[in-house]
Parts: sequence; structure tokens; C-alpha cells
Amino acid sequence: MSTLKDRDPNNKTTAKQLYNLSHRLKLKMRASMTEMQHLSKRLVENGYFFKHRTVVADGSEHVQDIFFAHPKSISLFNSFPTVLLMDSTYKTNKYKMPLFEIVGFTSTGRSFNVGFAWLTNEREDNFTWALEQCVSLLRNEDVRPKVIVTDRDLALMNAVSEVFPTSAAMVCRFHVKKNVSSKMKEIVKIKNGENEKQTDVWDQITDAFNDVLESPTEKEYADNVMVFRELCARWPKFLRYVEETVLDTDKERVVNAWVDQHMHMGNHTTNRAESCHGVLKGYLKDGNGDLVKGWEAINKMLISQFTEVQGEFGRSMSVAEHRYDDDPLYALLFYKISRKAMNHIYDEANRVEECGMDSKKCGCVMRRTYGLPCACLIAKKIKNNKPIRLDEIHPQWKKLCFEDEPASGDVADDYACLAEWKAIQERLKTADVSVKNDIRNQLRLIAYPETTSVKPPLQKAKTKGARKKKSVRVTRSTSRDKSRWEHVDDYIAATQASQSKPTKSKPSTSQTVPEVPKELVISTLTPAPPAPPEIPFINHMPKFMHPFIEDIIDVEGDGYCGYRVVALHQKGNQQDFELIRLNMERELRLHKESYVELFDTERYKYVTDALFPPPRRSKHDFATKDKWFTFPDMGYVVATHFQRVVVQLSNMERCGASRTCFPLRGKPPSDTSDLDSKIICIGALA
Repeated sequence: MSTLKDRDPNNKTTAKQLYNLSHRLKLKMRASMTEMQHLSKRLVENGYFFKHRTVVADGSEHVQDIFFAHPKSISLFNSFPTVLLMDSTYKTNKYKMPLFEIVGFTSTGRSFNVGFAWLTNEREDNFTWALEQCVSLLRNEDVRPKVIVTDRDLALMNAVSEVFPTSAAMVCRFHVKKNVSSKMKEIVKIKNGENEKQTDVWDQITDAFNDVLESPTEKEYADNVMVFRELCARWPKFLRYVEETVLDTDKERVVNAWVDQHMHMGNHTTNRAESCHGVLKGYLKDGNGDLVKGWEAINKMLISQFTEVQGEFGRSMSVAEHRYDDDPLYALLFYKISRKAMNHIYDEANRVEECGMDSKKCGCVMRRTYGLPCACLIAKKIKNNKPIRLDEIHPQWKKLCFEDEPASGDVADDYACLAEWKAIQERLKTADVSVKNDIRNQLRLIAYPETTSVKPPLQKAKTKGARKKKSVRVTRSTSRDKSRWEHVDDYIAATQASQSKPTKSKPSTSQTVPEVPKELVISTLTPAPPAPPEIPFINHMPKFMHPFIEDIIDVEGDGYCGYRVVALHQKGNQQDFELIRLNMERELRLHKESYVELFDTERYKYVTDALFPPPRRSKHDFATKDKWFTFPDMGYVVATHFQRVVVQLSNMERCGASRTCFPLRGKPPSDTSDLDSKIICIGALA
């Protein structure tokens, strides 16, 4: 609009007209192609490496996972493969598929995206497949990342150890600190009468925990752990949490004494990946677009990213800082290594006066973790008036350009595929018509990927994390949901602010205490603190379960509420409750003998009749009592059909005892990393 008005002030075009025109142009570009055909066409036109795998459902192939990488990203990855950082972001497409990002960084310290993967599930199998595609981008089979940093996602951590067995796995220190901090603020409370300030105690525990993480040696780690345990002895629940989630399981992945044995080049967190998420969301304005729209935003971001990378390469090859002038130590390094590496060496040289040539005082951490001369080596150079040599610098810091593709003549013999093509031609001569058609179809997909018949995902992907509260309307926002520690910090800050103000006779609306989002889940580790009274219906639940309840989601109360709970858990939409009733009726019909034996003939008939729809029902009618979801009989039907544990929580005085229904067939899940998703918890109010 601004451009049009600048060209012609009398232009009467409206923003709506521009949006309509843009929409028509996109439709014209897509023509009769399906979404997946259009995406494949755009990827091919822009030279992307891409792979996808499918799942067959309803007689059609639906995409399961998609991996793609820009050719320049592949070039950067082959130039700078030392450290990778991995994390997922959400709200990038209407299918709710998480976008898994793999990020590296250049010699100048600039982050770049190696590849992207839209995944239908964040399970170990999905991550393993995506990482295998990432490995295939490396041109040298002997080259592998030295360090990979992730958050504490067990599925991703297991996939990394399988695909990159020689790489050192590290856990994001930022997330570890924040998780421990939020748990501390929930559990560590000062009782009335104790002569201590709450915030002072929290600061002491935080400092002690930071000392544990930053312990340079195993001996100092042991000493700092003892101090931390003594400080937290009054709160055994919190101490047990830290031990079970950090000290006993991940110390080799997060404590300096162990991680500083690997060349992580200063990357202790996944902040680079988080930053790339934020940049992408600046290009992606709509979280409910299709995959083509998501890719277009990614492509625009990458073009800008490569421009920044190239600009920093140019500055390192043409600009030198004055502080290095007339210093023989850097004489051989000018314009040969990045300015970032020069800054690291300069900072390390400032430690020479402190440690001299004593390697014990030096620790040689810079040499091990960055691949750059450490203070004791620099001290020797200064004493002998010798410059730092290029062979003393890790190759990561010496590359100042995009790595070019191998020349066509160098790879002609490897990629001509003449022998394979000849074998295909010979097979075509002797094969029957069905085999010939199959070979032709496969070759056509290779030559013309835009002719694919693959369809978009069948249903919205199930992402990890607590289930979000029921939304009144669909939002197009791409902003991420707050993490638990952010909610806890907001809650504590608002609570303290409200307590510091004098009470007034009239109600004040100037400040409200935000509610910490919670969900009704069964914890496999330690219970959460008692829930704030703002949680609706909490008093209808058994009191001994209150510490474990994180949220209560109230579904529509039309008599079908039990089925709606199951639909919300299984389908992500409570409006699919009729489909749940059909699944339950089919389960009863196919396994009639088992259920007649479990119930009796009369009860079996009652449950079966309850699942049949009423003769006439309008949209706003309430279900009669004979159609309600009943325990425990229907609990066993749901548990067996969906292979879930179904729990009914209720107050003894109102609805009788709580119950747990296990599947009548099958076996317990072997993978307990995502145990909460195996449990359907229904709260009965009346």
C-alpha cells in the first residue's frame, strides 16, 4: 500500500484488494496441483534437498514426516559441522506439526539453519528418521559433529545417541536452571517465625546450584554437591527432584567438569536454536497456514540469513581491529581467521598474567573446548616472541566462505549411475506389465516429484507438553506458549507485589495474580505443590490427589461429557465425541463374549443401548441419563479399545470411590518416556 501511494497519491486501491489479488496469484501458481505437489515443485525449483516418508490410511498415502535443507545450508553444514543444536518450535502450520530445527554456527559466530523437519509426532522414531536425513547431508562419511546440544527431551536424546554415537551429547543448561528454579519456588517455602527472607534463601540455593554446574573438576563438583545438599536438607522433596533429574542422570551432559572435555565452542544452551525460532516467527505471520506457506516463510528467512553470513565472512577478510596492530602474536592470523576467533584469543591472552606458563593454573579449557591457543601456550609465545601459527587454530575458525560443491568432473564417475540405468533397462525387457508400471511410476516420481500423489497429514499432530486449555476461538498467532517456569515467575512476582500493597476496603482491579496453568495428570516423579484455589472444581477431587493435579479442563456439560473427555484426549477435539461412541459400540460388538463375561447379559445390553444414538436429537438437546458415560463398565471399553489406562477421580461424598480401569487386552507400554499420554483421567462432579 505504501509503495502504491508513493507512486500515485490518487490511487484508490484498498488493502483488501491487495490481499485478494495476492490470493488469486497464489491460486494461479498452484493451478490444479495439490498442496504436496505444489510444495515438491517449489522445493525442486529452489534446489532443496528434501525427503519425506508416508503412512497409508483410508486407502491413501499421507505424509508422515518431511525433511528439507537449502543447498547453501548444506554447504555451511559441511564447512562447520563441529557443533549442532536441536529444538522444536510450534504454531507453524494448520496441521499442528512441530517444526524440528537443526542449527549450526559459522566461524564468525553467526547461527545458521542446517535443516528443517515437519514431524507428525515427537517420538524417538520420528527424530531418528530426521537425524538420519541430516547425516546424509555430510559429503565426508568420516566427519561427524563433535557436540550436539538439545533440551531434556528423552526421545530426542535417545535418537541422537543412536544416529550420532561418537558425538558428545549435552543438555541445555538454561532449561536445566529454569526448571530447577521453578521447582524451587514451588517447594522451598520459609515457615512463619523463621528469621530468613524467602528471596534470600532462594538466592542462596540458586548460587549453590550454579556452583555445582560450573564445577571445573570432579573433586570440586563433589564438594559443591555436598554444600548444596546441606543447604537443601530442609526440603527433601526439592533435593530429590534435583538429584533424579540432574545430578544422578545428566551431570555428564551439563556440568563443566565433564562437558569441558569436549569441543562445544562455548555452546552450553540451545539459545541459538531458540533465536532461530524467533527469527522465523517474524517471517511467519500466520500459524494456521498450509505447508507451502510455512516453507515460503522459511525460504525468505534463509535468504536473509545467508546474506548476513556472507557479510560477516567479508568483514573478517577485510577489516582488522586496531588493538591487534603492532602485536607480533597475531601477525600470521590477520584476515586468515574470523574476528570472533581473534577476540577469543585476545581474551585468553589477558589471562597470561594470572596463570603464566603453568598448565595447571591455565586449565587449557580454551584449547579443549574452542580449539584455540590457551593462556599457557600464549605465554610461551610471548616469552619467545613468536606468533601464533595457523596450524594451532581449529579448522572451524579458518573457513571464511561457503564450501563449494565438488566439481562435476570429480564426481562424474560416482554419480553417472550408468550401471544402474543399464540394469533397469535390462529388467524392463523381461519384466511383466505390472513390474514395468511400478518401475515407470518410481522413475516418474524421481524425475517429476511434483506429480506425487501423497496427501497432507491425516489429522493434527499431537505435540508434547501439557494440554492447552479449551480455546474460545482459533488463533493465528505464531507466538510460543509460555514455559512452566515463566508462569511460576509471573505468579511469584505478582503475588509478592499484591502482598506488598496495603489492603483497601474496596476491591482493586489494578493488578491480578496470574494463574499457573495446570493439567490433570498423574506424575511419575514427584507431586506438584498444592494447587492454588483458582483451579476450578479442585474441591470435587480427592484431597490426596490435589498435589498431583496440574489442570482441570471443563468440557461441555450436555450429558455426553464423559465421551467428550475421551474425544479431547484422543482426537484433540471434544466435538468428535460421536466418533468415540461409535468406536466404543464397535468394541463391544466385536468382543461381545468377553464383555458379557465381564459384566453380565443385562448390563451388557444396557451399555450397548446407551451407545446407540437417540431416535431424534437436536443440536442443543441434553442426553438422557440412560445415555451417560458410566463407570466402571464404559471405562473398561475405552481402556481396551484405545489401549489406555482410564482413571475416574471423584469425591467419595459426591460420586463414590475413584476407580482405575486397565485394558483387558494387550500389554503395558514398553516406552515409559511419555507415560502421561497413556492415561485418560476423568473427573466426575456429580
